[in-house]
Amino acid sequence: MLDDVHVKDRGAQFSFLVRQAISRSERYDIKTIAKRMGLSYQAFYQRLNGSTPFAADEIRRLIAVFPDPSIVSYLLRGTAYVAAERIGETEGDPEDTLYQAAHRVVLEASDVLREIDVALRDHRIDHRDTASIVKEIEDAERSLISLRTFIAGR
Repeated sequence: MLDDVHVKDRGAQFSFLVRQAISRSERYDIKTIAKRMGLSYQAFYQRLNGSTPFAADEIRRLIAVFPDPSIVSYLLRGTAYVAAERIGETEGDPEDTLYQAAHRVVLEASDVLREIDVALRDHRIDHRDTASIVKEIEDAERSLISLRTFIAGR
């Protein structure tokens, strides 16, 4: 259930999240994303600073041109849904694609264990530790669901 703070938010948290994701990215920048979305730099920047909320079709285009899983996870938070990336078969061996996807699941799960180990070094888990662990769990969930979807579609 949404509380009053989130109802009055009008997309400010989402805008902040997108701005942070872009600033962390090494492959994408604001100007390129705006152009690929069909927006001017100024129009896109207004959405990033929260003065103009993103429209639903803009969010869809944003996800298409800037595929950051934290954006989709934010949109699905508090629902029964989890975002999963589509695994496309490479031009090689389909079994190789399956192996790579399964290997990714193992790596993501080991990242969860690593974050828990780091968090417990001081024998307590604070809010930063919790955020890091939850992020790694979400990544592991996505990779596992992606693998399940790939297997089921074969």
